[in-house]
Amino acid sequence: MRAYAAVKDFLDGKGLFETHELVTIGLFAAGSRAASLMIALVGGGMNPFAMILRSAVHAALLVVLLSKVPRTGALTLFNILGSLLAFFLLGQGMLTLPALLAGTLLVELFFRALGGLERHPAFVLPMVAFSELLIRFVNIGVSWLAVREQPGLLAFVVLITSFSYLGILTGLPCGWKMTKELRRAGLIQ
Repeated sequence: MRAYAAVKDFLDGKGLFETHELVTIGLFAAGSRAASLMIALVGGGMNPFAMILRSAVHAALLVVLLSKVPRTGALTLFNILGSLLAFFLLGQGMLTLPALLAGTLLVELFFRALGGLERHPAFVLPMVAFSELLIRFVNIGVSWLAVREQPGLLAFVVLITSFSYLGILTGLPCGWKMTKELRRAGLIQ
């Protein structure tokens, strides 16, 4: 019933993002991609430590963003903008866009049905954790389609994905701590 009300509000023009919220989402997406690129360049590429650190920074920024803009659709917009920036900066990101859309839309609709971030700010951490987990499962499924003739390659995909998700789990408490400090400073209500 709540999902129906959310769709009706959207079609009526209610619940759309304010300009400052869209700018905030865009800045966080750009900041996440820029930090990812810098960590990859300084860390020496695709080593496990750099992957964990990149994912931790991404998760921490995502937690802060969803605490600052607690609206349904913010997570999806963040991931779409991040994919577009990755495509324009590095020539990558379009292959993972379907997984990002599937993961974020399903998780956002699920948490919206439970009341959404507007009513339950504590949903931020599970929302980020579940969306990133679902994104990774969809990406492993797509990878399986690509390497199914050589199943040994899928072990490397699962290993890389595991390191990446370990970074997400590391970044969640860091993002929550950053959010608390930003609230104390008065930058987040």
